[in-house]
Amino acid sequence: MKRLLKKRKAGEISLMDEEIYAKISLRVNATVGIVVREFSECEKLRKEADKAMNEAAEAKKEVISANEQNKILTKLKDVETEYKVTRHYLEKFLNTSGCNLSEFNMDKDFEESNEEYNNEEDKDDEEISGNDQRHK
Repeated sequence: MKRLLKKRKAGEISLMDEEIYAKISLRVNATVGIVVREFSECEKLRKEADKAMNEAAEAKKEVISANEQNKILTKLKDVETEYKVTRHYLEKFLNTSGCNLSEFNMDKDFEESNEEYNNEEDKDDEEISGNDQRHK
C-alpha cells in the first residue's frame, strides 16, 4: 500500500484511495485463498497419513498374530514328531518284551482324546468369532 501511495505521490500512477485499497484487498484475498487451499491440502494429506498409519498398525498386528500361530504350529509339529518317535521306541520295547502296542488300545485312546481336544478347539473358535463380531 505504501509503495502504491509513493507512486501516486510521484505521479507514476493516478489511483484513488479506494482503488489502491481494492488492489491490496484482491492480493490479500488471493493470498488467503492460497493459504486456505494449502491448509486444506495439508489436512487431506494428514488424514491420509493417519489412515495409512492405522492400516500399517493393523497389518503389524496381523503379522504378529500370524507369527504366533506359526510358532504354535511349529510346536505342534515338534510334538507330533516326538509322539511318533516315542511310539516307535515304545513299539520296539514292547516287541522285545513279547507284547504288541495294539493290545493296549492306544490308538483308540488317542482318537478319543484328539476328538475331545478338537471339540474344545471348536468351542474356543466359536467364542473368539463371537467376540470379534461383538467388537465390530
